Amino acid sequence: MASVTVKVNGRSYPIICGDGEEEHLIYLSEYVDKKVRDLGKMATSATESQLLLMATLLIADDLSQAYETIDELKEKQGGEGTSPQIDLEKWADQLEKVADRLENA
Repeated sequence: MASVTVKVNGRSYPIICGDGEEEHLIYLSEYVDKKVRDLGKMATSATESQLLLMATLLIADDLSQAYETIDELKEKQGGEGTSPQIDLEKWADQLEKVADRLENA
């Protein structure tokens, strides 16, 4: 097992992870930290735990929308053994919207 120390909202957190997962964990913590800092600018009176909860809910919403997009694409693909019937332009637009939300969150 490996360990890494990540920072979120100015606090350090030691985390144990699988070997080789350190960089990914740091990336994820930086993503969460950005969400928390951005929320902190808007909700100046929020406590740290409130900021962390709000950031978690926003990330969960992004994930939920990504799953919905995947489900829609699977439905359009049809049953087994059929060739995909996917509108690639619409699919690309949906993925681009999700990516923009993630980048701007």
